[in-house]
Amino acid sequence: MTRATLRRALIATSLLAASLLAAPAPARAQASLYVPLDDIAYRYADALIARGELRGVSLLERPYTAAALAAGADTALGRTHSAVVRSYAIALRTALQRYVVRGGTTSPSGPGFLANADVFATATTSGERELMQADTNRSVTGGVGFRLAMVAGPVVALVHPVVDNRLNNDPDFAGRKDRAIAGRTQDAYVAGQWEYAELFVGRIARNWGPYALTGMQLGSAPYTYDHLYLRAGTDAVHVSSLVAKLDDAFEPDGVRARYFYTHRLGLRWRGLELAASEGYLATGIGRSYDLSLINPLNIYALSWRNERNSGNLSLGGTIGYRTPKAGAYTAELFIDDVQIDRCNPTCKEPSSYGGSISAEGVPLWRDQKLFASYSRLTGLAYRTPDVAETYASQGIGLGQAFSDYDEARVGVDLAAIPYVTLRAYGAFRRQGEGDYRLPFPPASTFATLPGFLLGTVEHVTRVGVSGAAMLAPGLEATADVGINRLTNADHVPAATATRVAATGRLVWTPRGLMW
Repeated sequence: MTRATLRRALIATSLLAASLLAAPAPARAQASLYVPLDDIAYRYADALIARGELRGVSLLERPYTAAALAAGADTALGRTHSAVVRSYAIALRTALQRYVVRGGTTSPSGPGFLANADVFATATTSGERELMQADTNRSVTGGVGFRLAMVAGPVVALVHPVVDNRLNNDPDFAGRKDRAIAGRTQDAYVAGQWEYAELFVGRIARNWGPYALTGMQLGSAPYTYDHLYLRAGTDAVHVSSLVAKLDDAFEPDGVRARYFYTHRLGLRWRGLELAASEGYLATGIGRSYDLSLINPLNIYALSWRNERNSGNLSLGGTIGYRTPKAGAYTAELFIDDVQIDRCNPTCKEPSSYGGSISAEGVPLWRDQKLFASYSRLTGLAYRTPDVAETYASQGIGLGQAFSDYDEARVGVDLAAIPYVTLRAYGAFRRQGEGDYRLPFPPASTFATLPGFLLGTVEHVTRVGVSGAAMLAPGLEATADVGINRLTNADHVPAATATRVAATGRLVWTPRGLMW
């Protein structure tokens, strides 16, 4: 395909998308691409948030758009900061260059186009992405990702396929692993962004929860999946809703279709943010989308009972508070199942819930900051007696990748080297044998079944350093290096192990491949 043909195809796509998403209300001057959660831009964004900047973005809902991050970086550059903190704002601006659509930032009428590529190499000592649960599957792999995007007024569209051989070593990846080259469509979407509404169709990772942690009700643990996302309102008051068709469950009585619905009411006043959310996983033979669950203003907890819908209901709440100089503080509560019914003993299973608290940017000395967090998720979370109702996409929790654990983490966020973020930390994790992939325990065990830390509990103590570096425009590195000390290793009583658990990635975005 010639460049001219490609340009004509993108123009045709943009016009079709604009006709589908056009609205009579006044549109924003220009839509903006979303920045994926695994981009190095978030390392610099987090460092700036910890130092009182990027006040316009949410602490409790990601991803951000490139325009929102760029505006925050520009504001940070306009304030008085040390050379290191200013370098973070410059590095953030530099990282966002791969999402700048030519013509899209200065021409409200558009259309603007983008095409670029990343070449990367990944070295890791573990197939598991969660290093506190690292295995010993070492690998050094390479890959490449391509982006094609357009912006036309309030409409934005992107496709981002990747070839990444690390996927062949990842137990979380559900695709084929018997080929020399592994790949997937990482991000792909069409979205309309207006002043008081946003409509998104496609796939990208989302996180509803404390910005420094993985959300429990809707998190970034699973690989990206296609969904419909709607947001209406302002930053002060808004409603967000997500609907997705998940993978089918093959059960003895037939093929169960599985659907995921979640919605969220968000409030923001000055430095305070509040959100309340519901999640619902519906399943059934021949079942299709349920209009009562698509309705973003319906209350699932009432229709679930009153209309006798079958499915797995969960509730969530988050709170965040940021200060100009004393840090950002967040908390999340996730309720999967708390028994409130009057019934016989067979429905008295232990409650399943989760929660987290975090503190980022706690003052230490000048630009050096402290951080700390604690998370807990009980052993029966993300599952019910109906296997098809497992709260997961392709076998990975829609919120977090592990259940039946708690973890405490504390460390120092160092601003010592220009263009380099560094976080030295210590962490301690207790991991039980509860797993949402396992069958639900029989009712006969409820009386003696612990709700938290089932079976032989593995203890993991980790000391590590994580960081990111902008080595040059278009050349960046991220890494997390540490040592894990395990007792009851792999849930074997009295077994011990000491493992180096590390991962690193080098990414090059050739400027000659950007237009």
